[in-house]
Order: sequence, then structure tokens, then C-alpha cells
Amino acid sequence: MDDVLLLLLKHGAHLRPVRITTSEIGAGAGMSQQNASRVLALLEKDGYIERKEGGIVLTKKACDGLGAVYAVMKGAFEGGKLEIAGTIVRGLGEGKYYLSLDGYRRQIVKTFGFAPFPGTLNVRMAPEDAWKRQRLLKIEPVIIGGFTDGKRTYGDLFAYRCKLEGREGVIVVPMRTHHGPEIIEVICGFDAKKKLGRKDGDTVRIII
Repeated sequence: MDDVLLLLLKHGAHLRPVRITTSEIGAGAGMSQQNASRVLALLEKDGYIERKEGGIVLTKKACDGLGAVYAVMKGAFEGGKLEIAGTIVRGLGEGKYYLSLDGYRRQIVKTFGFAPFPGTLNVRMAPEDAWKRQRLLKIEPVIIGGFTDGKRTYGDLFAYRCKLEGREGVIVVPMRTHHGPEIIEVICGFDAKKKLGRKDGDTVRIII
């Protein structure tokens, strides 16, 4: 089944519905047309593909799975740094609130050596770069421990040192968040937008 998913990925089914016959799938994946039809039925049943009016499209479940495999392979072959380019988007205001909490701030100062600017820089990755989040999450994180203030409990943050356009920063991945998986949150010891001269809609580069 992985051969069929890879073939569909190659044809762009992660971006748009693709018209492709079972004969073409069979030829491309090295199987009979009948077997290709059976595999497609199983993939649809298991939630890896959807059949739409415009053709076959890979689901999020399939893209996440393929992205995880790609991340492992790319990391094994290339090693070294992971570069993420994305677009700055307006946040929800959650970062400002959480970074104002002493329970997080003290740990960030102790671990990373800077007091975080009250707010995260939110960067949206392109859909074709979704695999990079999978690779990021396979890196061993620094854990900023959760805590309780007597009224409520706050969860752990997974943190990863990074360079934001050459300046020191930290990617944080909360255990619970309202952001989608395409959003990367970065904290810095300065107002990132002001320091970099960027605004919502501009592109930035992050290197881990």
C-alpha cells in the first residue's frame, strides 16, 4: 500500500485531487490493475485516501504518515540542520498570556538565558513542508515543565533552540494548543517583528 501512496504523492494528490486510473496505478506501483483496485479500496476504507469528483486525494492521515517516513529518511541521509521557511501570521493572544506566567518565564530564563518577549512569533509552513514538523518532533526537546498556580494547571512545553533569521530563538510546542499543526511558534528575547522589520504575511527563515 505504501507504493500506491507514494505514487499518488508523486502525482500531487497531497495538494489536489488527481485523476488516475487503476491501470496507471498498477503499472506505476508494479502490480496488476485488479490488485491496484483492491489496494485503493483498502486505503479508502482505512482513511488514507478520498475519492472526489476531481479524482483521488490523500487525506491528512496519509500525509502525516508519509511525512513522518520522509522526515526519518531525510534526517538519516542528510543529518545536520533543519530549515523551515514560512509566513508570519497573526496569533491568538495565547502566547502573550502564557509567557507572562512566572512558572514558564523563570524556566526559560534559566534554561535559555533570556527573558521571553511577551508573545510568540507564529509562522505558517507551506503544505508541502508539513513533513518538517514531523522531523522536528523527532528531535529530543528541552522540556519546560508544567506547573500549577493553585487555581489551574499548566502543561509542559517542548522547546527547541533555533536561529530566527540568524538570531537566537526557541521553538515551543505546547502540549495543548488551538493552533493547527502547520503553525510553528517561536519565542525570543526581543520583539521579533520589530527587530526583523517584518509584518504579518512576510516570510521568515528558521534553522534548527
